[in-house]
Amino acid sequence: MDYLPMVTLNGVDGSQFALQARGSSGNIWLNEGAKGLDMPTYDVQADEFPNVAGSVPRSVRGAGREIFLPLTIWGDTRAEAVELKRRLRRALAPTRMFSRMAKLVVAESNSDGAFEDQREIECYYDNGMEGTEGEENGRNYFRYGLVLQATDPYFRAVSDVRVSFATYGEVRKFFPPEDEPFVSPDGVSGGFKLTASPVFTTNITVTNPGDESAYPTWTIVGPIEGPFNLVRAATAYSDEEVLAINTLSLAEGETATLVTEPGRVSLSTSAGAQAVWSSLAVNPHFWELDPGNNAVSIVGLTGDEPTSVSISFRPKYLGM
Repeated sequence: MDYLPMVTLNGVDGSQFALQARGSSGNIWLNEGAKGLDMPTYDVQADEFPNVAGSVPRSVRGAGREIFLPLTIWGDTRAEAVELKRRLRRALAPTRMFSRMAKLVVAESNSDGAFEDQREIECYYDNGMEGTEGEENGRNYFRYGLVLQATDPYFRAVSDVRVSFATYGEVRKFFPPEDEPFVSPDGVSGGFKLTASPVFTTNITVTNPGDESAYPTWTIVGPIEGPFNLVRAATAYSDEEVLAINTLSLAEGETATLVTEPGRVSLSTSAGAQAVWSSLAVNPHFWELDPGNNAVSIVGLTGDEPTSVSISFRPKYLGM
């Protein structure tokens, strides 16, 4: 059996509108004909050879996308339909998008009918709420071809993936052996036991479930002393990448946060330093986590092991 995806529109005022959901009897329907929910358009720049056939690609970037949603707003009376129309209108006012943009949240169903993890894309209202109105089967309706613009062409997961540079001890069974208590009174007998504390490691595998590469955010809790390198091994998409850290120094308990996403790049510490760029190499290379498995390591550490190091990132998808 085929199952419809779940589609929700979150407004700039925090309101939510279920446009399509299993068993939904809501009063806003998403009709057939939605567009702009799959592959975005790309701007590919290529240089032509002067004396040789063909050209060579120079750069590529995902362009902002346009999303078209054919909607019908229903009401048992015209007054109900008008009230719902006004709520939707307030939720989409583009003049308020500078504090919070609207979001389209989607989740496909698998073959068993269970929803996959949600994906979202930020957007703002362009046009389409001019529409028409009428009456059908004793109910009043407004029909719109809602046009939304997304400045970021990618759908993103609704929460970050976080991976720590840590290994854990053996995980034991939760339920106790026969005739033993459920909760362990001494930490040895019984069934409810805790594993040992995580142990710091310099090598981990980070899995990016998205369709596109993603720039990670690093969180480092001291003690730690530079220099050292943050390394991502070669993948099916690119060669080995190295981000050199020169002089970053953290006392025990101090935290450094390094954001590497273009347009948001920052390096700050819990001690209050907001731009400790001298800690980084000249012209630092901020690498990405490619789709699939990425072998990531911290190379060249000396002295005490840090309390913890972790990577977080938001997976990006080409469509719903």
